[in-house]
Amino acid sequence: MLDRHQRQHNPFGNQGDKPGDSRKSFQIDRDRILYSSAFRRLAHITQVVTSQEGHVFHNRLTHSLKVAQVARRLAERLVAEQPDVAEKIGGVDPDVVESAALAHDLGHPPFGHTAEEQLDACAVEAGLADGFEGNAQSFRILTRLAIHRIDYYGLNLTKATLNAVLKYPWLRSPDPTSKKHRKYSIYTLDQPAFDFARSQANDAQSIEASIMDFADDITYSVHDLEDFYLAGLIPLELLATDGDELDRFILEWLRELPNNRVAKVVKADTLRFQRFLNATYNLKGQYRPGSFEQKAQIKRISSQLIQTYVQSVKLSRKYGDRGYLRYNRQREEELKFLQRIVWAYVISNPRMATQRYGQKRIIKTLFDIYLGAIGDRDLSFIPARFVREFLEIEENIANPTEMNQEKTRMAVDIVAGLSEAEAVIQYRRLTGISQDSFFDSWNN
Repeated sequence: MLDRHQRQHNPFGNQGDKPGDSRKSFQIDRDRILYSSAFRRLAHITQVVTSQEGHVFHNRLTHSLKVAQVARRLAERLVAEQPDVAEKIGGVDPDVVESAALAHDLGHPPFGHTAEEQLDACAVEAGLADGFEGNAQSFRILTRLAIHRIDYYGLNLTKATLNAVLKYPWLRSPDPTSKKHRKYSIYTLDQPAFDFARSQANDAQSIEASIMDFADDITYSVHDLEDFYLAGLIPLELLATDGDELDRFILEWLRELPNNRVAKVVKADTLRFQRFLNATYNLKGQYRPGSFEQKAQIKRISSQLIQTYVQSVKLSRKYGDRGYLRYNRQREEELKFLQRIVWAYVISNPRMATQRYGQKRIIKTLFDIYLGAIGDRDLSFIPARFVREFLEIEENIANPTEMNQEKTRMAVDIVAGLSEAEAVIQYRRLTGISQDSFFDSWNN
């Protein structure tokens, strides 16, 4: 029988942890993730818009904390209501679910999806067929990059927690038209850790991964919308009451959709979407923008929506679109609708295009510089925390192709692990835009 408590670097479950430690294995996993520097870095990583824009938006840290809270409560409810089904489909432990939720965004690079696309292009051009993907980077951080003990790399987590982090439990497909080419949770170089975490050979999510995945969708659908409504960037009242505005929004959405089931739903359910908005967000003229009353009302609405979506799923013995979760299709479509509103009014806003251009330039420049330093063996230029691994790669890997892949992946790791402030500072220093002080460089 599979031992879900077995650790990556210790085959004897909980043994090897601190003597007298009363915590259970999965509680230790949660705490290790929470106290890792990789988790702390998320406070300086954009969710959608940076905090420097003059409004208190969610960042990746606050988002992850909220996903963890929603995921844990959902897991607790499902275990309490359907204990037999939970056991039958592999077990649902709230600590494992919460750990996976805390860890799910660790791999996000500075500047979010903009940098993710740029790093992927850089890595592929440099010879890494599996490029860069934030989910795969999260798994790599947990199993290799995070620092916990001197005698191994990674956080030494249990099988169950590592498996729960795998939203897309497969390697990258070489077919560019495949979903598995765009989304995947494992790099080829990390295959041994993947094999350790997985007991099954198929592509199915564990139930704990499915719960984490659904909690992520709930959280960013509701809280991103809340952020940008309060910042005055999304006209929810107008969408809820003005048929012309909603029709325009729907028409633009349909232009980007292939003629599939989603397009048919959008066409058929425009009226239902308007009723949903009108019942949920019809605040026009009721509250002054920025007032106590407006903020209190939007908090009530967000809380109510989260509870609705948490209550909308049950465990299923049959694997489907949401893994082992049986969901309410109407609620699922509402989540997609809320996500699309944020995309239409914020993420795809042309005013963000120049910002994205600059961010891509920073990422590409830093990648090229670090890759060059690694190729030149310039140890004074490679960040100190990577020098030990660099020397081990040169000492232990004889195959030139494999060594080049490891070194290229290290350049990706260095750039992906920067905070946004660090990326900007390093770019300015290394391109001569800002000379800074000798002591600034010395301290870093």
